[in-house]
Amino acid sequence: ALREPWQDAAVLSAHGRELAGSALAHTIRTHERTFLFCDSRHDPTWLCAALRENGISGVEVAVGERLSYPDERVISGSPEAIGRETFGPLCLARVFNPCPAKGLPDLGIPDGDFIRGKTPMTKKEIRTLAVAALHLATDSVVWDVGAGTGSVSVECARQCPEGAVYAVERDGEAILLIRENAQKFFATNLAIVPGSAPEALSSLPAPTHVFLGGSGGEMGAILDYIESLGVPVRLVATAVTLESAHFLTGRLSAWKEFEAAQVAVSRLERAGASHLFRAQNPVYLFSAGWEGAK
Repeated sequence: ALREPWQDAAVLSAHGRELAGSALAHTIRTHERTFLFCDSRHDPTWLCAALRENGISGVEVAVGERLSYPDERVISGSPEAIGRETFGPLCLARVFNPCPAKGLPDLGIPDGDFIRGKTPMTKKEIRTLAVAALHLATDSVVWDVGAGTGSVSVECARQCPEGAVYAVERDGEAILLIRENAQKFFATNLAIVPGSAPEALSSLPAPTHVFLGGSGGEMGAILDYIESLGVPVRLVATAVTLESAHFLTGRLSAWKEFEAAQVAVSRLERAGASHLFRAQNPVYLFSAGWEGAK
């Protein structure tokens, strides 16, 4: 009906099945043409709302309704215009993106791009190394325990658009920052979990990956709970004190592929007419894999 080629298009179906808005947005962001089989719940109105919520702009949407029937209708327009229309359940949508991106977003969002308060934040250099060490897949399920401002959660959400990220945080001010940063970076697959770990973890789906940035003194109990799940998990943890580093070394050394490193970063700063490198506090970075049930 559109007289367009479909051979190189991405084809998705939300007909009678779950399809996350973040997964849809990732496909549209990386393909010139995306076709979506709709149903009564995932209709073109839902599609246009998902585009808006995930920060997708500059695209055209076409909808074919009751194709091959006498009352067939084919219309196209901006997401805003299509979103105001009403459609029946038997329809197919096509999204045209004239400037598709290649792959996933780059790691290493500048620190200044995040909304920040007094809550501690994992800085860009450590954050980039930590997320890289997680070895995420596009459909990973990630727990960010002690999420702080949500900087790691946001980076993970951008790397696993077909998965989900759960930011676990007990501080009320930090929870507000996570919500604001998730909205700023269109991380619609990021869910905030208020509360303290390990208690707050009991309602979550089992993770494939865990980032342990803060434990509130419950590091051992959190690791015990992860082990009790009986599923394979890739874990990355950071520490800034010798006591925490010592504990993690002993606790994780029995896990698979255990690695530890101390990362010391110095940042360039201006001092009058000159420049100097100012040292940041060193951070201990740990990674390991739990094999799950034997």
